[in-house]
Amino acid sequence: MYLIPAYQAMLPIEDPDIWWHLRTGQWVVAHGHVPIQDPFSMFGAGKAWIAYSWLFEVLVYGLHRNFGLTGLVAFTVTMSFVIGLTIHLLLRRARLPFVAEVLLLAVIFASLKPLLSPRPWLFTILFTAIELRLIFSLRRSWKLLPALVLPLVFVLWANLHIQFVYGLAILAFLTVESIIHRFAKSGLPQTDSNALSVTHSLLLLGSCLAATLVNPYHYRVYLAILEYVTQSGAFQNISELHPMFFRSLADWLVLSLTLTGAFVLGWQRRWNIFFLALFVTAACFAFRARRDAWFMALVAAAIVSEFATTKTASGYFDFTKERVAAVIFGLLLCLYGLSHLRAVSEDSLVKAVELHFPAQAVKFIRSNQLAGPIYNSLDWGGYLIWSLPEFPVAMDGRTNLHGDERIARSLATWNGSMAWAKDPELLRARLIIAQTGKPLTYLIRGDPRYRLVYEDNTAAVFVVDRSML
Repeated sequence: MYLIPAYQAMLPIEDPDIWWHLRTGQWVVAHGHVPIQDPFSMFGAGKAWIAYSWLFEVLVYGLHRNFGLTGLVAFTVTMSFVIGLTIHLLLRRARLPFVAEVLLLAVIFASLKPLLSPRPWLFTILFTAIELRLIFSLRRSWKLLPALVLPLVFVLWANLHIQFVYGLAILAFLTVESIIHRFAKSGLPQTDSNALSVTHSLLLLGSCLAATLVNPYHYRVYLAILEYVTQSGAFQNISELHPMFFRSLADWLVLSLTLTGAFVLGWQRRWNIFFLALFVTAACFAFRARRDAWFMALVAAAIVSEFATTKTASGYFDFTKERVAAVIFGLLLCLYGLSHLRAVSEDSLVKAVELHFPAQAVKFIRSNQLAGPIYNSLDWGGYLIWSLPEFPVAMDGRTNLHGDERIARSLATWNGSMAWAKDPELLRARLIIAQTGKPLTYLIRGDPRYRLVYEDNTAAVFVVDRSML
């Protein structure tokens, strides 16, 4: 079962955003501090920009600098194992029979497959699982060690990924449960008896909230959250923010986990305010954007681990030292075989990048010393930030920086809308790096204002005749 996420994590680097993450990590290392203004795009020049995943970016840049693209793949595979182990430890609290445990793990791991790419959300998945495990321990018996570990988790989380706010929401649900349990107990006779005291829940929430301020941007990291909250257009235009279309197995598995969580939670026949709020929120997030499907998978695992506990040890699989050693040996052996089966090497990864990004076009631009400014699509902006740092990009995947209107206009232009020729950024450009299959690429081929100077199976490069504009 552990090989399910590992197999997915061993794919070539096709994520368009990893490249601007790498450049940001390089920028932080070179300058010794985080950026305050955007250094990578024409639109963002002089504008405030918060690199909220700066620690992740420094990490992946260090891996890439020392180990190349194979370092990024190794990072993703390692994170898949750590996430899988954390979820497994969370689920084993239920002491399910061996077959049920394996099947449920298989469904959870397979539902996470589309998300296993080198992105900072891997840390959010990991830290959410850790947080839930610590909360369950505290709800059963308040202990100092878990209460101290949780703020330390948030210190790291706030420097690795902006979705630490999900973790704060979980603590807020815990606080609401404590308040309701304390002041409205007579009105809800079937409330959960494991609710924390109001003092303890407020202490947890306050300490973790304070811990998120231990980052280079301090309170300003919340400004980036506000930008995303008020930006609705991205959910229409960015594919990873689209809802699940149920055209892949992973989407149906998320639905099955949702139904499982609803059944187990409803079977209790009593008010479980914390888990009810957690379940409803996870369902809303998961079905709103497929990027957040992991949230529903973790919550389903948490509900099963809390309420589906078996009273007998029948069929329970006990991990002895010998069994753990055997599993680790088997995983390493299979992982070695999979790496050869998929031909994971630096050369093969570089070739895969050249199939998806304009690597050869970048070499042509450099060798011929072509001049900008450039015009590029959203999907290639991150790669150009990394491979052509001397050219500020027109557009990239940092949606909170560019805003809904600019993103929508860029996508419309590249899709060949009626107003493509009036796009002000296209009119300002002297160099266009185009994807060969885009409608705009076909349109400008026949336009005398644009001259094709390079083309391969991936990209076409046009220079602009300024005299004809």
